[in-house]
Amino acid sequence: MLDLVLSSSPLRSHERDVDASIVGLVLAQDVYAKFPLPPFSNSAMDGFLLHASSLEGGPGPWTLPVVGDVPAGSTPLEPSPGQAVRIMTGGPVPEEHSALCVVPVELTTTAPGPQPVPQQVTITEAPHRRHIRSRGEHIAQGEVIARAGELVDAGTLAALLSAGVSRVSVYLRPRVGIISTGAELSGQTHDDLTASAESGTRIPDSNGPMLSALACQAGAEVIDTLHSSDDAAELASKLDALAERCDLIVTTGGVSAGAFDVVHETLGQNQGAWFGHVAHKPGAPQGQAKWKDTPVLSLPGNPVAAFMSFHLYVSQAIAALAGHPRPETPWQRPHVNATIDATKFPAAAPAKTTLIPVHVDFRGPVPVAAPFSHRTVGSHLVASLSGTHGFAAVHAGEEVHNSLTIYLF
Repeated sequence: MLDLVLSSSPLRSHERDVDASIVGLVLAQDVYAKFPLPPFSNSAMDGFLLHASSLEGGPGPWTLPVVGDVPAGSTPLEPSPGQAVRIMTGGPVPEEHSALCVVPVELTTTAPGPQPVPQQVTITEAPHRRHIRSRGEHIAQGEVIARAGELVDAGTLAALLSAGVSRVSVYLRPRVGIISTGAELSGQTHDDLTASAESGTRIPDSNGPMLSALACQAGAEVIDTLHSSDDAAELASKLDALAERCDLIVTTGGVSAGAFDVVHETLGQNQGAWFGHVAHKPGAPQGQAKWKDTPVLSLPGNPVAAFMSFHLYVSQAIAALAGHPRPETPWQRPHVNATIDATKFPAAAPAKTTLIPVHVDFRGPVPVAAPFSHRTVGSHLVASLSGTHGFAAVHAGEEVHNSLTIYLF
């Protein structure tokens, strides 16, 4: 699947300003520090800067005159031996500071907090360390601070800005188009929903909005969410509209071998297309193809099956298009071992893995998982998906006891 996606849609990179808009994007190139961290030597504590030699000659206490004040953002001051300077955390220290140390205010008789600069300070105990952070001790100028392929998060953003980086090359969000199919589906407006309820034969289209939301959560830019009836010409027109603007198209419904399975009919004859069944439920029927060189992943139409199929396949494809060098498979995601009530979980299915969306309660000493729907995994039970945290996998022939591994969404 990833070969199909990446061979059809090359990654797109662009240089961007370092600000909150790049959070969630993947770096396209290594990033180097423009200046060192910290950028200047500074105090690691609130206290008093002095020559370490001023505390020699006895166990203390020592009383020294205070000859200056160095808050954060001010100019560094160097006291003479036998003198002290009050200094705040982050206050600059002279770059040649091998003879200096900072005595934390807690080791003096001076009260902490907002206070006038004292005329003198009495030190009750010598510090066990110097409490000075040297220029560049964390990151040297020119050192790599973030690697290509790393996802930019809030911590990355802080590191880049702290090292003086103002622009970086990132991969752009994959452009994804969604098409839900089925003549039985109605729209989402109030009038659409009312008409659907009154018709007795149509149902609201939850797949399109659901997959659009999932794609956004996975880091994609959703270009459009369309609906097609079971007419092949209409579907082809919708595919044309998205193929020109998207890196990936996701369809739902029409992937099996029924008389009205329009997706299979329209895409199945294309070179390299594959439509068939995989060994899990819900979501056994799947398909993949190209439409005018744009990759298309085709999911089942039942909502729970579409939901699980997105997490199994589409999220991985979006991650690859977003520049992740090693997109996680579902089995590599964060997971927890949760206590369960086995009587509430379905038994293993013959020759298939049963995938069960679950709710997880993390408030106790160990996580406790409950299935989204009691004793069954109906692929149509969309109302039970609300608030699910992950899924359990019960493999063919497996006996379910009092715990299961839960793979988190």
